[in-house]
Amino acid sequence: MFLKKLSILLACAGIVISFGCAGIEKGKDFATGIISHDVDEKLFSQVPDEKKDAINRLLDTVKDAKDRLELSKALINKKEAELDLEKSKNDLAKTQLKISEAELNLEKMRAVQSEGLGDAKKVNQQVAELEAKVYKLKGEEAKIRAKIENARLVVIETQEKIDNLETKTQKETTEIETKKEGIQTKTKK
Repeated sequence: MFLKKLSILLACAGIVISFGCAGIEKGKDFATGIISHDVDEKLFSQVPDEKKDAINRLLDTVKDAKDRLELSKALINKKEAELDLEKSKNDLAKTQLKISEAELNLEKMRAVQSEGLGDAKKVNQQVAELEAKVYKLKGEEAKIRAKIENARLVVIETQEKIDNLETKTQKETTEIETKKEGIQTKTKK
């Protein structure tokens, strides 16, 4: 019951993330379509510096918005990596259940074999098949464990990127606010 609820929850989270990513990409396409890159920089360089103050603030605002977008994308990537990690953990739990069931059946058949019950040829064949099944499942378990470790590393790396972007954004916000205060002080004088 728990696994069923967990799988439904993970499926819902995946849908939300999928639509969220699509929405961000559409927004990016829309935003880049609005902003014109057709500025004659030679002409603009002739504008007096005192009239560029407002433009410089807008440039800071654009840069800040780009940083927030990059941070948002990193947060989405982290959520996707965390979802992949949880899916892998779920796969591991399923595989471990299969292993334990196969090992139980193997021990039952070994008990039958040691007591000499049933057709010896069929019992030996079943024991061999169950042993092969256990080894195969343990191989799958090892692959899933490696996948989990890789997913953990992706989550850690993404979190480090997020931390760096948040620090960068905070520094830039502080610098922008300091510049605005300086400009306001000049204007009041």
